[in-house]
Amino acid sequence: MHLLIWNLPRRCAASEVRRFLEHELGKYVSAIEVYGAGTPDAYADATLTTDLPYIGEVIAQRLSQRRLHDTPLRARASVSGDASTWLH
Repeated sequence: MHLLIWNLPRRCAASEVRRFLEHELGKYVSAIEVYGAGTPDAYADATLTTDLPYIGEVIAQRLSQRRLHDTPLRARASVSGDASTWLH
């Protein structure tokens, strides 16, 4: 199960996004990749430690209530981690 996170602040480096997500997701995440940091299209793909879609959705909803540098995050759970569908 993957968690796709977007609407990342442009002023955040990949390492800062990774630290923030590690703190927020804790034991529920096994890996985090950040793509396009510093650009308007930046997003992160977090591999969750669960394969249950409903748990992934609950985590996505919780994370969507968080802010990074006063920017509201958006998140969606995905079985495949395919970022081509995350904004639709």
